[in-house]
Amino acid sequence: MDPRFERYIEDLRTVRTLSQPKFSPDMKAKELLETIQSNAIRCFDCMKENNAILNELVFRRAPAELTSAEIASLQEFADKMFDYASSEDCGIAYKVYSLLLENARLRGDKPAIVRYLYGKAVSLHYLNVRGRDYAINPYGTQVRGLFQEGAGYIAEYESFDKTTKGYIMRCLGNSRMSMPRSTSEECTEYMKVFDKAMGIITDPYYHRLDPDLPWGKFEYAMHMDRETLLSYLRHHNDPVVAARVMESAEAIYRDRVLYKGEEARLQNWRVSYLYKAACFHAGRCTAREVVEELLDIIHHTDIQDYSDTGINKNLTAVSYLVAYEVKMPPADRREMACRTEEVMDRSLRYLDNVPQNRYSRVVSRAVRELVEMQAEAGTARRSLLNYILVAHKPTYVHSMMVAGLTRMFVKQMLKKLPERFVGVMGCKTVEEVRRSRIEICELAYECGLYHDVGKSCVFLYIGNNYRRLLDEEFTCIQWHTVFGCELLCNVGGKDDLAPAALYHHTFYDGHGGYPKNYPPCPAGIKPIVDALTVADSLDAATDNIGRCYTMAKPVDTLLGEFHAQRGTRYAPEVVALLDDEEFCRDLKETLDETRKSVYLEVYHVKR
Repeated sequence: MDPRFERYIEDLRTVRTLSQPKFSPDMKAKELLETIQSNAIRCFDCMKENNAILNELVFRRAPAELTSAEIASLQEFADKMFDYASSEDCGIAYKVYSLLLENARLRGDKPAIVRYLYGKAVSLHYLNVRGRDYAINPYGTQVRGLFQEGAGYIAEYESFDKTTKGYIMRCLGNSRMSMPRSTSEECTEYMKVFDKAMGIITDPYYHRLDPDLPWGKFEYAMHMDRETLLSYLRHHNDPVVAARVMESAEAIYRDRVLYKGEEARLQNWRVSYLYKAACFHAGRCTAREVVEELLDIIHHTDIQDYSDTGINKNLTAVSYLVAYEVKMPPADRREMACRTEEVMDRSLRYLDNVPQNRYSRVVSRAVRELVEMQAEAGTARRSLLNYILVAHKPTYVHSMMVAGLTRMFVKQMLKKLPERFVGVMGCKTVEEVRRSRIEICELAYECGLYHDVGKSCVFLYIGNNYRRLLDEEFTCIQWHTVFGCELLCNVGGKDDLAPAALYHHTFYDGHGGYPKNYPPCPAGIKPIVDALTVADSLDAATDNIGRCYTMAKPVDTLLGEFHAQRGTRYAPEVVALLDDEEFCRDLKETLDETRKSVYLEVYHVKR
C-alpha cells in the first residue's frame, strides 16, 4: 500500500484521539482550554494533509490511468477503511471502491466488477442515513441497484472462482437492503425479495458446488434482517408477517451458540428477546413474557458495563421493554409497575455514569430509540434529550452557545421590536408579548439548545473532522434537521422546538438552504428561528477554541457577511441589531467569555 495512505490512516487516528480528549477533574481551566485549542490546530493541520493525499491519490485520478500496482494499493486501502459498523472511514472506502469499479468496468474484469460492486454498495449502505420507517433513505435506491447488479452475475456463477462466488451470494443476500418495511405492501415486497435470495442461498445445488462457502452465515444474516419486521408488527396485527418473522426467530434461536471468538459479533445480544417478541406476535406467548425476558437481560447486565453490548443491554433493551409494556393487560401492568419503573430509573442512572469525554455512537442511538419508543407509548421524557447532546461533546458545546446567543438576540428584539413577537406563545397583542418576555426568552434558549439534536441520528453514519466532507456525506448531514424535528415532536415540542430544528438552515426568504420542499416556517415561531439562524452561524464561524475542521473567522468579518446576506439568508431585523455598538460589544464579550465557560462546563472542569 502507498505510504501516503499509511500517513492518512495515522492522521485519521490522531484526529480521532485529539477530538475525544480526556481531562482530569482537577485540571486547571487555562490548561484545559489551551489543550483543546492546541488539539484543534493539530487536527486542522492533519485535515489539510489528508485532503492533499486524497486529492492526489483518489479524487483526481482517472480510472483508465490506474496501474496494476495502484489498483492493489487502492484496494488494500479501501479494505482497511471499511469494516462494516466499525469502519475507519466508510466514506473514503465508498469513493475508492467507486474508482476501482469504474476501472474494472473499463478492463472488462468481471471478478473485479463483482467485488467492487459489493464494496461500493455495502460502504454506501453504511454511509446512508435512514429513518426507522425508511421515509428518510437518500441513497437506498442506489444501494439496492448496486447489490442487484452484483447478484445478477448468478447467471454466470459456475465460471467464477470461489471468492467471486462469495461476493455474488453476498450481493444476492443484501438485495433487500434499504427496502422500506413499514406497511403491509412494503413488507410483502420485502418478503418477495427475501424469498428469492434465500431460495438460492439454501439451494443444495450451490452447496454441492462450493461446500466451503459460509452458507450458514449467509442464512443467519438473512434471518437477522427479517427480524426488523418486528417494528412493523408492533403497530399492525398481521398473521402472515408474524409467521415469517417467527420462522426467522426460531432459526436464529437454534443457532444462538453457533459463533465463537472473532465471529461472536454475529451472535446478536438480542436473540432471546427477538425470539420472545416473535412468539408474542405469532400468538405463542404473552406480552408479559416478552417484558420478563427483557427484564432478565437487563438485570443480568453490569450497570457499569460501558462496552457497546453493555450499552445496548442497559439502554436499548429498556426501549424494547417500553414498547411491550404497553401491550400488557392493565392488571399485569399494575403488578409489574414497580419493576418496570425501577428499570427506567436504572437506565437514567446508567446514563448519568457513562464515562465523560467519551463519544459513543451506540449511546446516541440507544437514547434515540428510547425516546422514540417512549413517544409511541405516550411516556416520552424531554429530559432524555440532554443525554443525546452530552453523548457528543462538540455538538453539546455548540448547542449551549447557540442557546445563549439566541436568547440574547431575542431579548434585544423584544426591547426594540416587540410587535414582531405577536403570535409567539399565543400572544395576541404587544402588551401580551411584553408580559411574556421572560417565557419567550426561555423558549428561545430551548430552541437553541435542541436545534441540532437530530445530528445524533446522523452521527450513526457520519462523524469526521479529519478531511473535507464528501458531497454524499453533506447530503446525509442535511437530514439532521428532519430527524431533529421528528425527535422533538415526540417529546411534545411540535409547535415550537420541532419547527426550530427543522428550519434553522432555511434561508429567511425561503429560497435557499435546507430542507427543501417543506411549507414555510410557522409564523408563531419564525421570529425565534430567525434569531436562531444568525446565532447558529455566529457560533459556528467564530469558535476559536475547539472547532477543528475550519479556521475561525474574526467577528467583524462575519458581521460583514451577515449584512451582505440580510433579507436573503438572514432576517433584516436580526442583522440590524448588530448595528448597535453597545449590543455588538456585549456580543463579542459573550462569545469570548461564555464560550470558555461552556467548554469548561461541558468537560467538567471548574474555573
